[in-house]
Amino acid sequence: MLRRVKRYILLTGLSALLSALLTGCGFSDASVEELFTLPRMAEEYTGLTKELDDLIAQGYEYASPTGGRNIQSVQMVDLDGDGQQEALAFFRMSSDEKPLKIFVFRLEDGTYTRFCTIESSGSAIDSVYYQDLNGDGRRELIVGWRISAEVQTVAVYTVAREPVVLMSSGYNRFTMQDLNGDSIPSLLVLRTDGNSRSVAEFYGWQDEQMGVAYRCVLSSSMASLNRGSMVSGRVDADTPALFITGVDEQGMAVTDILVFRSELGLVNLALTGSSTGVSNAVFAYRQLPPQDIDGDGSIEIPDPDPSWSGEQTDGLVRWMRCSGDGELSVAAETYHSLSCGWYLNIPESWWDWNVEAVTGSISNENQLNLNINGDPVLSIYTITGENRENRGRLGKRIVLRRQTATVYAGELYDAGAYYGMDEDLLRRSFSLIVGTWSN
Repeated sequence: MLRRVKRYILLTGLSALLSALLTGCGFSDASVEELFTLPRMAEEYTGLTKELDDLIAQGYEYASPTGGRNIQSVQMVDLDGDGQQEALAFFRMSSDEKPLKIFVFRLEDGTYTRFCTIESSGSAIDSVYYQDLNGDGRRELIVGWRISAEVQTVAVYTVAREPVVLMSSGYNRFTMQDLNGDSIPSLLVLRTDGNSRSVAEFYGWQDEQMGVAYRCVLSSSMASLNRGSMVSGRVDADTPALFITGVDEQGMAVTDILVFRSELGLVNLALTGSSTGVSNAVFAYRQLPPQDIDGDGSIEIPDPDPSWSGEQTDGLVRWMRCSGDGELSVAAETYHSLSCGWYLNIPESWWDWNVEAVTGSISNENQLNLNINGDPVLSIYTITGENRENRGRLGKRIVLRRQTATVYAGELYDAGAYYGMDEDLLRRSFSLIVGTWSN
């Protein structure tokens, strides 16, 4: 009986489909054909593909930018603000005098055709940025060219039929920053000047030309800066800043803090009151860049506790805030476990007490014990392995966070209540370490 019912349903369905096809209802011939046809590329991109294939046939090879955010071989960007994207393709022709090429294609009459070519000598394209640097609604093209192992050049171009070079300079690092608060990012170049000093140069527009508007001296050598970081942020709600950290051969992190003052131009706050010409923000380096650790919108600088040696991956950290007049003060304290990927905010009420961190481990489990004045207050567990969920709830443990293969758990001891720590505060104090973009 069941088989007859199934057969009836199947025949009824086929009959309805055939009826729809024969009467012209439901699927048209064209729509049926489309079901079995591969999607076709839009006509304009077919033209672009042909252009790129022709270049490869001539012997060109792709040469993607090696760093920065824009690392694709072909990038789509609206350069002139007309709502249509230009295509920029990055190539190399090793036999040419200027082997590095950026081909710009523009949509014309429904297809992409070559608009202009920007080229340079060198071995690689370090990075590329697109930014409106003068507020006219058009994006300039900023390119870092690697000329050789020791020489790099940054150049800014107006993209036109005949590209115009607005500036060119040797550099160690460069970034785009809106330090003067005009909502138009400016180019900031770090390099060694003719007197072998490390300097930061702020480029601006003067008489419709791009040139160095302000310059200030940095504390670190370029070799030290290569081991450090550049972090954009603020020193307070009204003051954008760039935190430039170099790491010297002794393992000390030296941070310069650049801000813009309308009456002075580019100012290094970290040199305020310094008689040595070196930043006042010099602390041991433990793989931690400046960051907004307490969520107040301002960047803090890490000052690891002396108990955190260079061989260790975890330890206590004070975080220093810089005021608008260059004064440093403690904004937060944390315990950072770089080995396990988390950190714990230390309540301000504990800062004057003796906080001691003791670590241990067993198979698939790392444990931090935090003691205050010798009293055990809490433990944090980083747990892996197949039974991690069960071990995260073992005894009085509470689960704080989960990742794909890891459970993070905490446990409070009797002394916790005396020192003001409860389950809610523990959850709010615990955070995972999130990677940050360093320019």
